[in-house]
Amino acid sequence: MKLLDTGLIGNVEIKNRIVMAAMGGHGMHEPDGDWGERYLAYFEARARGGVGLITTEATFVSQALEPFAKSLFNVASDKHLASMRRLADILHSYDCRLSIQLTAGFGRVVPFPTVPEGVKPVSASENSYFYFPDDPAWTTREITTEETEALARAFGYAAMRCREAGADCVELHGHEGYLLDQFMTGLWNSRNDRYGGSREKRLTFARESIEAIRREAGTDFPIIYRYGITHYLEGGREEEEGLWIAGELEKMGVSALHVDAGCYETHWWPHPPQYAPPGCLVDLAGKVKKVSSLPVITVGRLHYPDVAEKALAEGKADFVAIGRGLLSDPEWVNKVQSGRTAEIIPCLGCHEGCKWQMIVGEPTSCSLNPTTGHETDRQLIPLKQKRTLLVVGGGPGGIEAARVGAERGFDVTLWEASDRLGGNLWPAAKPDFKHDLADYIKYLNGLVRRLPVNVVLNKKATAGDIQKFGADYVILATGANMEPPPFNSWATDRLLTVIQVLSGMEPQGERILVMGGGILGCETAVYLARRGKLVTISTRGDADALAADHFDHNNREMLLLMIQAATINVLPGTVPVRLEKDGVVAKQQGVETKIAADSLVFAGRFMPENSLSKAFGTRGNIFSIGDCVEPGRIMDAVWGAFKVVREIEQ
Repeated sequence: MKLLDTGLIGNVEIKNRIVMAAMGGHGMHEPDGDWGERYLAYFEARARGGVGLITTEATFVSQALEPFAKSLFNVASDKHLASMRRLADILHSYDCRLSIQLTAGFGRVVPFPTVPEGVKPVSASENSYFYFPDDPAWTTREITTEETEALARAFGYAAMRCREAGADCVELHGHEGYLLDQFMTGLWNSRNDRYGGSREKRLTFARESIEAIRREAGTDFPIIYRYGITHYLEGGREEEEGLWIAGELEKMGVSALHVDAGCYETHWWPHPPQYAPPGCLVDLAGKVKKVSSLPVITVGRLHYPDVAEKALAEGKADFVAIGRGLLSDPEWVNKVQSGRTAEIIPCLGCHEGCKWQMIVGEPTSCSLNPTTGHETDRQLIPLKQKRTLLVVGGGPGGIEAARVGAERGFDVTLWEASDRLGGNLWPAAKPDFKHDLADYIKYLNGLVRRLPVNVVLNKKATAGDIQKFGADYVILATGANMEPPPFNSWATDRLLTVIQVLSGMEPQGERILVMGGGILGCETAVYLARRGKLVTISTRGDADALAADHFDHNNREMLLLMIQAATINVLPGTVPVRLEKDGVVAKQQGVETKIAADSLVFAGRFMPENSLSKAFGTRGNIFSIGDCVEPGRIMDAVWGAFKVVREIEQ
């Protein structure tokens, strides 16, 4: 298996071809930006899990230009460097190599809450500020020639310090439209000095930074360069220039190329959503392989072992970088190596437990793995004496409750009202672009089979059943059901809910009106359109609020692109009120109008299935979790179950 073959980056031998991609981890830092026990434990778990090369989050080479940098890890600090040395020692004890990602900074995409009043963001030139592009007060300040020279020299000093601390290599953060990329890109670089102009001159800053690293840290210290082949943005980098850059970087002396795509304006490329296909950037890496003799690292939804292996076997890359897949399961590599791929906790591509936890200042984590980023504070403590635990409901929350209970030493019984485990994951996973949810269902069913849990299907629990069973503790995870359509219809075969459609019922006719512009309505509309139906979405709100209940903007914007590509018609401010034989009557701004449609598919709200919760009230040994409390995200159900069962008799 090529994934498990040793490989070389420069003179550094790596025990396999799996690289942990750099991901933000601000919520794991100490208050002064230092890497403390939480940060070290997070990376140790991935090293113990078998990763060959771990890349840290972006580390600023200088704190002179962006005030935000002063709150982060500082390579000039001896105290901070001692923590890097500890990290290197920990990783090396598992035969894992350490790469420190070095960044010039954010530039025009620096988060606005981090910009002090009266301070302008900086960039390669005067550019529109990403967050307020139409406000001239936020136009970026062009970095002076002297500042640019000093910033390039800072790469050399930073790399030298990293090598002193035991790092095996560095990765330059030249992608996604950050400051180094702004210098490389004509769209954002209109300078008149030696750092701007032709595309050759736009690489001067990168060239001087690489020269500084080779001068200060040694020509034998490997440099990985991460950059986007194309921005997929009008006026941004095109593929031809991206491939030319590969050759230029090789001439400069870098040791490997880490290839991705996109920028902040097209952020669904560098942060692939749940709808993106597996290995979505592999073909771009393959194009770089054809023009460069350097090792190429590919990235982008490569947490599927077969997809990652295929990328290597077909010669499109030499290494695969995995980010979120190593958040969901730090043991990914060990499970691949031991043939236990079915046991890998999948990544849903939701961004909710990782990116958005970091954004709100919490440790980077995972929707399906609450211990990620919490390795030091969320351990499961074994019970002091044997207890019984009854879980009612076999959706993601119920299964997580059963897992945590079993791992803590409970005798666990799980009752599920239907004939299969998974709950509402089943209809949600029906569209082919929701394959990650289908993988999650398979994982959950395999997990339950491996656990010492007594599963009883087709068991619709009553309050009397639960009392008679007599468990020490009870978890009610009875989920939620969709509300009925807000009107009756004589044509019941022409009125279906999205749950019915996604459970296999076929709407009549070719013209389908989907009532509801939330995530579920939009996904179902795309599902039907891809099956040849002529689909219209009616939404109570404005068109720009379509799928607004998507938690993550990367996922939402890709879903909107999918709606556009499927030529789905959207009717804003439109509320269907009844079905008639020749269509659907709806109100638009209070006026009735008829919409040509053969069937209506209703995407309503989910309502808690809380009859048992109400029956038991607030008893101290009975807990309600997940959608039966308040319909929400998978993360809410999983994390809620984890917390409740973890804290019982702790």
